[in-house]
Amino acid sequence: MIKVSYKERDAAVDILYKSFIDILIPNSINFVVKKGGDRKKRLKALMRYQVDIALHYGNVYLSDDGKACVIYLEKSQSGIKKIMLEIQLVLECIGLSRITKVLTRERLIKAHHPKEPFVHLWLMGVIPEDQGKGKGTRLLEETMRIYSNKLIYVETTTPENLRFYQKNGFSIFHETQELDYPLYFLSYV
Repeated sequence: MIKVSYKERDAAVDILYKSFIDILIPNSINFVVKKGGDRKKRLKALMRYQVDIALHYGNVYLSDDGKACVIYLEKSQSGIKKIMLEIQLVLECIGLSRITKVLTRERLIKAHHPKEPFVHLWLMGVIPEDQGKGKGTRLLEETMRIYSNKLIYVETTTPENLRFYQKNGFSIFHETQELDYPLYFLSYV
């Protein structure tokens, strides 16, 4: 397992981008990415934003072979750096006309965050040709050992990811259909 620094930032962005570029079903990623135009460019901007936020407010890890990536947020996110990254995300990915819709989604998610301190497993991806080979499971297990004494929280939208997290010890504590897709909230204690 490799703890990502700015030096490995582009590799992490690339893994996450490749993991999600061909997934076109309604989900959290596609909800945020503005429709039409250059989806590839917008998705890359979203992944860059998520990695950059985690480099400042959490941790990013790669599998030893560079095929899987996981992002954890640990700290409260505030400050000028976050504001600058969010402005860039709006301009490059979300679009000005969709800010309200995306903020409504964020409020819904935050309303179900635990009240006690927790670590947010924010995003995980494995490049498509290596999915189903245990690489994501191994990276998740390795990184969860780092947070073994903490509450870990994750949201997911797809039945496949839901089964993956449940298989790895996460339990659903809430689910909603309030958005255009199912959203499952899970925790690991």
